[in-house]
Amino acid sequence: MNKLIKGWLQAGVMDEGVYQPSEGIGTPQGGVISPLLANIYLHAFDKMWQQSNLPGTLVRYCDDFVILLHPRTDRQWILTQVRAMLGRLGLELHPHKTRVVEAKDGFDFLGVHIRLCRVRKPKAKLKHSARVWPSKASTQRIKQKVRDVIGRRYGRTLAQMIKELNPVLRGWSNYHLRARGERRRLRKLNRFVRERLRIFLKRKYSDPTRGTRRLLGNLLARLGLFQFA
Repeated sequence: MNKLIKGWLQAGVMDEGVYQPSEGIGTPQGGVISPLLANIYLHAFDKMWQQSNLPGTLVRYCDDFVILLHPRTDRQWILTQVRAMLGRLGLELHPHKTRVVEAKDGFDFLGVHIRLCRVRKPKAKLKHSARVWPSKASTQRIKQKVRDVIGRRYGRTLAQMIKELNPVLRGWSNYHLRARGERRRLRKLNRFVRERLRIFLKRKYSDPTRGTRRLLGNLLARLGLFQFA
């Protein structure tokens, strides 16, 4: 078993079709075995937290986790206890990614921004509720993927380009299902995709109308371009 695990750790990863050999120590980022090994190793951390009876709720996904605490809890003391638990496993918290934040200021977790917001309905039973939307980093990543798919591939037709874009857009949207209520942010992404396709047409045909004329008549919708909201 140890030999098999060692082979997985040294197997390297494929990034955009290019092989990248394993470097340094630990599990390689993007490796197929990395999530499993992280969960096996950090199960001991889960048990330590559970048995400590410390106040708060631990939410962990592989090596990313957040701890939800009551506002009156001594957060620095909790942080010290967590560092001690991880230290027993030979691990340390990332100095730049570890933060103590107020729920009303929000935080990012797994590509999602989570924030406690005031409920504006006057007759609502709750004064505050948690709202979620795609984090800035996740939004920038999907924008970059759109740019990468379109690129300078002017030999493609608009229909072909949309066919390649749709799985990328739909996959990102499915991941952020809980954020579909944030229509304002999602509409901005729709405008971004349309703008990139307009620029694609402008450059493809050297269009004096800057590609606008070629998108008349709700053409993108008729060709089946995926819409976020």
